Amino acid sequence: ARGVVVFVHGFKGFKDWGFFPTSARWMAQRGWAAVSFDFSMNGVGTRPGIFDRLDLFEKNTYAHEIEDLQEVLRWIRREPLLAAESGKQGLALVAHSRGNVPAVVTAVEDDSIGALISWNGVARPLRASSRQLEEWERKGRMEFVNARTGQSMATGIGLLQDARDHASRYDLAARLAKSSLPHLILQAAKDLAVDPTEAELLCANRREDHRCRRIQIENTGHTWGIVHPFERTTKALERVLELTGDWFDEHLASGVGS
Repeated sequence: ARGVVVFVHGFKGFKDWGFFPTSARWMAQRGWAAVSFDFSMNGVGTRPGIFDRLDLFEKNTYAHEIEDLQEVLRWIRREPLLAAESGKQGLALVAHSRGNVPAVVTAVEDDSIGALISWNGVARPLRASSRQLEEWERKGRMEFVNARTGQSMATGIGLLQDARDHASRYDLAARLAKSSLPHLILQAAKDLAVDPTEAELLCANRREDHRCRRIQIENTGHTWGIVHPFERTTKALERVLELTGDWFDEHLASGVGS
């Protein structure tokens, strides 16, 4: 393998959702070891892809997700088949949506990360309105319905407190502005979940060049036109994967084993 690529899922996501298995296989076929995982408190229990641990989902925080991601990286460095391939800066992260928060924080704090790619990544840890934040504080939880499963779900007060207590650590734009990490931002033009302006925020304080690039993917939305269960690929996903692979060709492969 030319390096190790770790896929980081987002809110209401899991490693077997929609495009993740297909994307991991695509990366492996292109020559990288691909790792996907579930955050320990993403709500999925013993049945893959089923939200049967909503108690854990409610208690999840960014701090938990960062620790989970760091544990995955520690495992990669211990695993004989992956340790050598991860090399010096031979590790890369691909983060979707809210997974961008733990991915960016980890990437700027870990020198072994050689490249980062954000797929419709959020730029702010708290994206709720003032009214929603007030209700969240009053109730101690933010409730919503999962449109795909119809389940009533909730995010607890712990995530809100975590985001406020560690505001500077989770200030993604500021952290990235001080980093030389190669960072590709791929943003869907018709994303209804993460506004395209968030992609602008991620690189607002960084000159766009060969180490920081923002590309808008036209005529597609938050999941590149992919649904769950996976049915078929889309032109948008295929372009995203090609751009992802090209970025790693340029920035990751040269660092492996150096």
